Amino acid sequence: MKRILLVMVALLLATAVFAGGGREEQRVRQVPRNRTLITSGWDYFAQVASPDNMSPYSGPTLHLRNILHYTVFENLFYSNVLTGEIEPWIGTEWRYNDDFTQVTVTIRDDVTWSDGVPLTARDVVFSGNMLKQNAPEMPYSSQFAGDVASVTAPDDYTVVFNLTRPAPRWARNELSYALGQPARFVIVPEHIWADKNAPDFRFLDLAQGWPVGTGPYRLVLHGNDQLVFDLRDSWWAAEAGKAQMPQVERVIYRPATAEALPQLYISNQMDTGRDIPIGAFEAGRARNPNLRSWNDSGPQWGAPNGCTFRITFNTQKEPFNDPEVRWAINRALDRDSIIDLAYEGSTFTAIAPLSAFDEVQAYVDVLSDMIDEFDVNRRDLDEVAQIMERKGFQKNAAGRWADANGSVLELDIQSQQGNPMAPIISQQLRDAGFDARIDVVQGAGFIDNAHTGDFSMHLWVHCGSVYDPYQTLSHYHSNLAAPAGSSVSNLRAYTRYANPDLDELLDQMSMMVPDPNDAEYVDLVREALRIYLTDLPDITLGEERQVFTMNETYWTNWPSADNPYMHPTPPWEGYARVIHRLQPVQ
Repeated sequence: MKRILLVMVALLLATAVFAGGGREEQRVRQVPRNRTLITSGWDYFAQVASPDNMSPYSGPTLHLRNILHYTVFENLFYSNVLTGEIEPWIGTEWRYNDDFTQVTVTIRDDVTWSDGVPLTARDVVFSGNMLKQNAPEMPYSSQFAGDVASVTAPDDYTVVFNLTRPAPRWARNELSYALGQPARFVIVPEHIWADKNAPDFRFLDLAQGWPVGTGPYRLVLHGNDQLVFDLRDSWWAAEAGKAQMPQVERVIYRPATAEALPQLYISNQMDTGRDIPIGAFEAGRARNPNLRSWNDSGPQWGAPNGCTFRITFNTQKEPFNDPEVRWAINRALDRDSIIDLAYEGSTFTAIAPLSAFDEVQAYVDVLSDMIDEFDVNRRDLDEVAQIMERKGFQKNAAGRWADANGSVLELDIQSQQGNPMAPIISQQLRDAGFDARIDVVQGAGFIDNAHTGDFSMHLWVHCGSVYDPYQTLSHYHSNLAAPAGSSVSNLRAYTRYANPDLDELLDQMSMMVPDPNDAEYVDLVREALRIYLTDLPDITLGEERQVFTMNETYWTNWPSADNPYMHPTPPWEGYARVIHRLQPVQ
C-alpha cells in the first residue's frame, strides 16, 4: 500500500513540475518524480541567476558550479579527493617532460558531443587558445594564460600544453582536481564556438540543442524558477562501455534559500544540494528518516572538504603586523569551546591550514612532533597578559587593553550573517581583556573587503590543501601580498603576509613532486610550516565538515563513509560520477 501511495505521489509531483503550462513546458515530456533528481545546486539563490546564459566561461559561471558540471560538461579526468584516486575520463593519461615544463595529454577516440560531432584534440586546443586570447576578460583566462605558453595538437587525440614555468602540480590541479571546484578548464566544441565572440556568447538555443556538451543530459527547459535537464537517448560513455546510462532520467536545478532548504528536504521536494546546519539536519531527519549524510550517525555527520575555519589578519595594519600580537590573540581563544558550541560537536579543532584528507594527513603524521612544539591549541590568559604588556599595552580601568597613549586596542572582526563562531570568539576575546566586536558584513561586501584589504580581522574559511600542504602554504607567498590599497589576486591569499625565508622554501617546493616519503620534500614542508606557526598570519580554528544532505526517498547509492566511491560535495568536479551511479528506490 505504501509503495502504491509513493508512486501516486511521484506522478502528481511530476505534473506539478510543469504546472505553469507554458508552451515550452508543454513541449517537455513528463517524467515521474521517482525518476527525477532535484537539486538546489550549491549557492543560495531565490531564483535562477541568468537563466538565458549557459556558457561555462561567461558571467553566470555559477551554472557550472551548480549544475552544468554534472549534466552537460565533462572533465578530462575526475578525482576522488578523499582517496586521491584519479579516474581518466575524456583523457586517458597525462605525461610530463623531464623538467615539468610540458604536459602531454592523450584523449579517447570515441567521445562525441551531444550533437554527434566527434570530440578531438582540436576542441581542446581551441578551448585553451580561446582563454589565452580573451584574458583577462573571461573567467579563469588570466590564470590559464599565466600558466600555459601554448597549446598544440600533434594529432587528433594528443594535446601538448607548454607551460610558462616548471609546474609539477599543474595537470593534477587544473585538469582534474581544480582544487576542489568544478573543472575550470572546460572543453567547448570548436565547431560551434569558432565564429562566436566568446566573452559574450551565451551558448543557449534549445532548438539547436545548445548548450552542447559530452555529458549524458541535455537542457530542455530554462526559466527563473528552475533549469531542467533530461537524459539523452545516447551517450558516448555508455556506448564505449565506460559507464552505464544513468538511472536518473531528469535532473532539475531548483535554487533555494538557506531558510527554505531544510523544509524542502523534509517534504521530499529536494534530493540533494547545499548542506544545512547540524541542528536543522537532525531535526529534519527526525521527521524524515530517509535523510542521510556522509556518516550514518552523529554528531560528526559530514566528510572532510579541504577547508578550515580561520581568523585572517590584515598583516599590513598595526598592530596586526606584529606576530606577537597575533599570538596573544590566539592564546585568548579556546578552540574546543568554539567548535563544540558553534557546531554542536559535529567537527574538530584545527591549528594549521591542513585538511583531513588522507594524502595531507600523511605529512601531518611525520610532522606532528614539530607541530606539538608550538602548542597552538592552548588557551593561556597569563601568556596573553605577558605578551601584551611586553608590547606596551596595559589594561585600563574598564579592563581593556590600551596602548601607552590610552587608546584602546579595538578588535573588529568581520563576519557573515549567522556565523555561529562569531559571538563565541568575541566573548572569549573580551574575557581576555580585548575590546572585541563582531562587524556583520552583508552580501558581496564581505568578499569585497577580503579582496581590497578593508578589514583588520576577517572570519571565514581557508580552502586548498587537497593532497599536498603546499597548496595552502603557497597562499602565504609574498607574490600574493598586494600593496596596501590594492586588491589581492587570490581570494584564498588575503593575509597580505610576506616573509622572504618562507618564499624561498615555497619556491623550492613548487619545483618538486610532492611526496610524503621524500625526505627532502618533507623537510621543506617542515620548515615552511615552522615559519607559518611562528608568525601565525592567521588563526586556524577548526575543520569545516559540512552536513551534506542526501534524500533516500527516491534515490539510493549515495556516497558515504561506508561507500566512499566519490566525495559527497556537489560543486566539486567528480560529482558527475555520483549522478551516474544513483539507483532508484522504487
